[in-house]
Amino acid sequence: MIIHLPTGKQFANRKEAKIYFGTAYYYKLEREKRDLLFTDNVQSATNEYCPKTSNKQDKHKNS
Repeated sequence: MIIHLPTGKQFANRKEAKIYFGTAYYYKLEREKRDLLFTDNVQSATNEYCPKTSNKQDKHKNS
């Protein structure tokens, strides 16, 4: 889910947000990384990666 913080408008996916704002303005918002809140591990297409934490690595470090 994507939330536009100034208005509180919620979008289920990037496609809905791009249709609402227009593609160019939406990408500008993504680049600025301040007015959009990405939830549910939605990844931004502008060189941003949100890795999921893995317990496997923690188990190997403690062994």
